[in-house]
Amino acid sequence: MTVDKEPEIIALNREQLLYLLQEAAEVEHNLMACYLYAAFSLKQRQDENLSAEELAAVTRWRKLIVKICHEEMAHLALVGNLMVALGGSPYLSRPNFPVSPGYYPCGLVVELAPFNLDTLDHFIFLERPEGVDIPDGKSFSPETDYERPAPWGRLMPSGQDYATIGHLYRGIREAIVSLSKRLGEERLFIGPIESQIGEDLISLPGMQRITHLKSALAALNIIIDQGEGSSKQGEESHYSRFLNMREEYLALKAQREAFEPGRPAARNPLMRQPPEPEGKIFIDEPQTARVLDLGNAVYVHMLRLLTQAYGRPDGHAAQSQMLDAAIGLMHVLVPIGQLLTELPASPQHPGVTAGLSFANVRNIVPGPFGLAERIVLAERLAELREGASRLAKLYPVLTKVADQLDQLTGQMLAGIKTSDKPKA
Repeated sequence: MTVDKEPEIIALNREQLLYLLQEAAEVEHNLMACYLYAAFSLKQRQDENLSAEELAAVTRWRKLIVKICHEEMAHLALVGNLMVALGGSPYLSRPNFPVSPGYYPCGLVVELAPFNLDTLDHFIFLERPEGVDIPDGKSFSPETDYERPAPWGRLMPSGQDYATIGHLYRGIREAIVSLSKRLGEERLFIGPIESQIGEDLISLPGMQRITHLKSALAALNIIIDQGEGSSKQGEESHYSRFLNMREEYLALKAQREAFEPGRPAARNPLMRQPPEPEGKIFIDEPQTARVLDLGNAVYVHMLRLLTQAYGRPDGHAAQSQMLDAAIGLMHVLVPIGQLLTELPASPQHPGVTAGLSFANVRNIVPGPFGLAERIVLAERLAELREGASRLAKLYPVLTKVADQLDQLTGQMLAGIKTSDKPKA
C-alpha cells in the first residue's frame, strides 16, 4: 500500500543544508546503535533454550545485523565527508536514548530495545521505502502527534518533517542540486578533500571522498539504495534483509512456540536515575553498572578517535592511525555489549538483563592535533585498560578486552617521539 507524497524539505542556503545533514548524521548514528543493541541481545548458546537449527539462524541474524551496522557506519562517514565538502565539519554527536518526542518527526521513535518480533517490525518500518505504508512495531507508537513545519524565508534553520529516511536524503539531494545551480559547483564544494575519509583509509562499503556534484549525488544514492533499496539493489537493502529475517523468524516460531531468539535485555537502559523513569530502566546492580560504565567510556572514546581522523594537517598516516584505533575500540565494544545482556539490570526488575546504553557526552569536537592529542588519547586508553583489568577478575571474558586496550595504548604511545614526551 502506498501513501501520499511526503512534505517538501526546504534548504535554501548552505546553513540550512548543513543543518539537515547534521540531522541525517544523527539518524544514521542512532540507527547503528539501535541495531547493535538488538544484535548484542541475541542469544549465543544452545543452553539458552535454542535448538541447533534455531542457534544457526540466530547466529546468522547477528552477522547480518552487524553487516548492516557497518553500512550505517559508512553512511555516517559519507555524510561527514559531504559536510566537509560543503564547508562544514563532520558531526558525531547525538541525543541520548530514548530520544525525546519532538526532537525528530513524530513517526521516528528512537529507543534501545532487545531483539524480538516487535523490534524487528520497528527496524522494517524505519528502513521502508518512501510511499510504503506499513505499521511500526506496536510498542514503538509515538507518544504524541505533532508537526515540524519549515516556514519559508526564515534565516534560522530548523527541523523538518519527513516520514521516511529515504525522503530526508532525497530532500538533501534536491537542495544540493539547487544550490549547485545557483552558486556553481566550485563555490558550493569548497571543503578540502584531504580532510575527508576515503576507501584507502577505511574498508567500508561505498566509502568515497566528495569533490563535486556528481560524487555527492553518488554518495547519497548509495545511502538510499543500501537502506530502502532500488531496482538494482533491492534484495540487498536493509529493508529487504530485515523483511527476510522476519519471515524466517515467523517460520521458526511456527515450528516451536517457545522460540525466543533474544535475551530479556532492558528497554532503554540508563546509567543514572532518570527524573522521568517511565519507559526506562536504571541499571543499579552494582557490578553490572561498572561494566556499563566501561562500555560507555569505550564508546565515547571511539567517537573521539573518529572525530580526530577528519581534517588532519599531518597527512594520511595520522588519519589511518586514528581510524585503526577507533576500529579497535569497535571490536572491544562487542564483548562488553554482549556481556551486559547476560548480567542482571536491577533488583527492581527481576529477570531483566542490562544492555549498553550508548551514553554520550555533551559534544564530540576535534581536539588539537600533535603531541597533546596523542598524550590525551593514550592516557584515556590506559584508563580504559585499567578499568577492564579490574573487571576481568569478575568476568574473565574481559581479559581479552584489557589486552586489546593495552595494545591500543601502546600503539598510540608509539606515535609520540621520545624527545617529544614531557619531562617529569
